[in-house]
Amino acid sequence: MRILPVIIILVLAAFTHSAGYGQSRVSGFVRDASNGERLIGATIIYQDKGTVTDNNGFFSITITQSDSIAISFVGYSSLSFWVFGHTDTIVDVQLMPGIGLGEFEVTATRMQRSNVATLSIAELQSLPSLTGKPDVMRAMQLLPGIMTQSEGSSLLLVRGGNPGENMYLFDHVPIIYVNHLGGFMSVFNPDIINSLDLYKGAFPSRYGGKLSSIVNITQREGNNSEFRGSYHLGITDLSLTLEGPINPKTTFIFTGRKTLFDFLMLAASSLIEGNDARVFYGFHDINGKISWKPDSRQSFHFNIFQGDDYLNSRSKKNKNSPNDKSNLTYIWGNWMLSGGWKYMASSRLFTENTLAYTRYRNKERQRFSYGSEAGLVSLDSWFLSSVDMLTAVSAWKFLATDSWEVNFGLNSSFSSLLPAFAKHAHQNYPIRFSKSNTSENALYLENNFILPWQLELTAGLRGVYFNNGSFHDFKAEPRLLMQRSLNQNHRVNLSYMQVNQFSHLLFTPGSILSNEVWIPAGDNILPSKSHQYTLGWTGSFANGTYLPEVNVYYKTLTDLATYKEGFVNLRGDANWQSKIESGGKGEAWGAEFMLRKTKGSITGFASYAWSRATRVFPEINQGQTFRFDYDRPHSISMGASYAFNKRSALNLSWVFQTGLPYTPVIGRQLTPSLIYDDDGRPFMYETFIYGDRNSSRMKNYHRLDFSYSINRFSKSNNLISTWSFGLYNAYNRKNPVYYYYNTDASGSIINPELGNVDYKPFALYQYALFPIIPTVSYKYYFNQRDKTDRPSFFQRIKNLLYHD
Repeated sequence: MRILPVIIILVLAAFTHSAGYGQSRVSGFVRDASNGERLIGATIIYQDKGTVTDNNGFFSITITQSDSIAISFVGYSSLSFWVFGHTDTIVDVQLMPGIGLGEFEVTATRMQRSNVATLSIAELQSLPSLTGKPDVMRAMQLLPGIMTQSEGSSLLLVRGGNPGENMYLFDHVPIIYVNHLGGFMSVFNPDIINSLDLYKGAFPSRYGGKLSSIVNITQREGNNSEFRGSYHLGITDLSLTLEGPINPKTTFIFTGRKTLFDFLMLAASSLIEGNDARVFYGFHDINGKISWKPDSRQSFHFNIFQGDDYLNSRSKKNKNSPNDKSNLTYIWGNWMLSGGWKYMASSRLFTENTLAYTRYRNKERQRFSYGSEAGLVSLDSWFLSSVDMLTAVSAWKFLATDSWEVNFGLNSSFSSLLPAFAKHAHQNYPIRFSKSNTSENALYLENNFILPWQLELTAGLRGVYFNNGSFHDFKAEPRLLMQRSLNQNHRVNLSYMQVNQFSHLLFTPGSILSNEVWIPAGDNILPSKSHQYTLGWTGSFANGTYLPEVNVYYKTLTDLATYKEGFVNLRGDANWQSKIESGGKGEAWGAEFMLRKTKGSITGFASYAWSRATRVFPEINQGQTFRFDYDRPHSISMGASYAFNKRSALNLSWVFQTGLPYTPVIGRQLTPSLIYDDDGRPFMYETFIYGDRNSSRMKNYHRLDFSYSINRFSKSNNLISTWSFGLYNAYNRKNPVYYYYNTDASGSIINPELGNVDYKPFALYQYALFPIIPTVSYKYYFNQRDKTDRPSFFQRIKNLLYHD
């Protein structure tokens, strides 16, 4: 039986090879002629055949005789050129932006792919945002099959998965921590993004290591014709983008972002009387990329990313207690360094190779001192959790014939995981959890066949070997995708995939601080596994104006891990495995519907998803199946953009989701404490009696946002500046972040109290985060004018001062 898949592939290869006899191939790249950026999703037409450029702007198409090839991209002037048959040709195509189109209008309508959600930069820019600047993660939350954790969170929950089951790739390099402000904002700056693809199922064999999704973000390379830049000022942060040529073959792009409210917090907490501490919180992130193209066949890329959140609280001087001092510092974030080489060896063979280092760390330091009868007492403690990862990727694409494409390669990662390191100054030795040094090596092979009867078949296999000390495991991950074109505009698809995850995220929501801790699979905590089946249909109406899509899916998950009941972190105990509940199982199933409108003065989308997700763990909820923490049966998202003209546009978005599950209180009781009175009797305190886990639901979540943008152009139609005004939560919906029980509506969460207390009835209350919030932001582009339109030196000084 093992030889059967090989026989099938050889038969298909023989068939497709015969179809390619006597053919030649035209391959190359499609770029923007004004700045050299790759055009992803450009359409290439030869006679009655067509293809699109991939994430590298690369294409390859087979020709049988001399004829013309037409290349087009929305917002650009089309280009046709003559090719000669029986000779392989490599070309570098440059398209000129269309006359009268501003930069914000350059979009691409890519061929719809099943189980893949694609966002263009124009769609991203058109969505309202609380900060006044587009947020990648929040934009993806509007797509069907993707849920949000709670109000103000940008975490992704894909098809019944949890936040730790998503792989985020930045130019094919994994990023571990992807949020700021406890999930409120993402680390991805939209100014450096070229394209974004989110795979919800049917993963290509190249990708693995996560159960729920692959988020593949391709970065821009920088303008190759002139130095340009922009800065953006919003209500929360200031960002800067710089790009341009270093020499004729080398470009750079740099983006940076820094919060503004941390300094305001520090000043306010310092000046407010009655406040015992000076507090500030902030974050920053920095992206940089250098691209070198020594010739038309190859390019080298060097990337750097660094982003941190930081929270500090320092006590003020107390005249009555001068020795009482405290200082709490929390820092968490990412480092990423990578180098890549892309090479087109021939018109049929293309390769990408990447070497990268990624580090995530979450560290904390607490220092206290106070006076006592014994003298000055000082306490000093540290805590650290970290992940260090070295990744090497070699991916190859071989275009065997017009009907047969082969993708193969190697992906290796070497990780060092430290779940927790704790040390106290008064201890002679730290409580140190041993590091786990793991390796994960994967080989993959994928064949894409175009067969008769309008049938396309993608069959792949990914083999993964994982090592963690004495624990070794090999997993084979088959992938299958079948697509059949009903006609030129409609296609149905069927897919199956198996994927494994060799690390688990322990996550507790509800805090501004990072509480993400990664633990490796091992003898007692096995790798998790998922099987997913999907069936879908994609269509096109009115010459691509309306693009509908329908998908249904069923997914199983095994060997899941989470905290045991009663635990929310790993601190204070070196035996962290004792706090982990493993062996969990899950199911998720649902149906997703989406309709896009891509042309006209009004563009946008509408989506609906019905889904269910469950979990079961041996020692949680008495071993009974319960609703998944993020189970939301109904989800509706709508977005629309109306362009009054090229200078102004109105953008709207509305979202509805069923309320999150929660565990209700069904009673309360008196419980003896560990503190005793003078007679040796324990003090009693009140505790709640809880019902079945997640057996109740919060009220439904819905919110309307809108924004209005005003663009200013130069005489030569280059975009100079953009003002954006908006409302977040326009009708002031009080969406719950969490529910709590208390005896009054004071807003504080009830805590057990020692001693005898008077009986008071308790009630259920909700905590809501954001009311209606007005937003405003300003973005200014510099060096956007043509040389013939460049002002004098004195005029430029005036423009700088007045933003004129």
